[in-house]
Amino acid sequence: MSVVLALDGLVKSFGSLLVTDNVTLDLKPGECHALIGPNGAGKTTLINLVSGTLAPDRGKVVLADADISRLTPPQRALAGLGRTFQITTVIRSFSVLENVALAAQAKDGSSFRFFGTARNEDALNSRARAALETIGLGHRAAVRSADLSHGEHRLLELAMAIVGAPKALLLDEPMAGLGKGESAALTETLKTLKTQIPILLVEHDMEAVFKLADRISVLAYGKVIATGTPEAVRADEDARAAYLGTKLP
Repeated sequence: MSVVLALDGLVKSFGSLLVTDNVTLDLKPGECHALIGPNGAGKTTLINLVSGTLAPDRGKVVLADADISRLTPPQRALAGLGRTFQITTVIRSFSVLENVALAAQAKDGSSFRFFGTARNEDALNSRARAALETIGLGHRAAVRSADLSHGEHRLLELAMAIVGAPKALLLDEPMAGLGKGESAALTETLKTLKTQIPILLVEHDMEAVFKLADRISVLAYGKVIATGTPEAVRADEDARAAYLGTKLP
């Protein structure tokens, strides 16, 4: 499979306002494809079209050769689309391991009300531990979620997103609120992770983007105005103009 995730001619309007203008891009195995753009460029709307929060007016979202454009967010998760905030409820009184095991159970299509079973199921706990080890949080498995640092909390959310072994991973500003050291550490984690699960990344931290991305697409006024390697985008006059005063690394 040469393409894991494809956005094909996506269009979305709110009344007379065209917010997503015929967006076409793809995500290939083993890569991180970053989507960047100034505030108001339409990144949030596009992410919502990919995740299923919004339905497109035209165009489609294809995951592993299957059209998922009309699926709900939970259905997309079951089809193999992972997202950082796919499961929004981190239970603060539960341990890190218990939260990831709960996410694993939800990815199997079960309800949270069955957590009594999840708590004692070896298979779920094994998958949860593997996810935590993958993102470097295995040593904190027994810690209450309430006692995590902000950076560790972002790692927990990431573990909850990957525990179902998604085909593609959608990350919406994973560096938000992180200090420089935490951001650098998460960037290194994601460098390794993308070789296992390709990542579509939306991020304002340009230093992280240019270190992590294999390809970058620049969005402005709802339209992709440039796509290429970090070096090509850095040299693209339209991409630089879209950011005006923002310095690309």
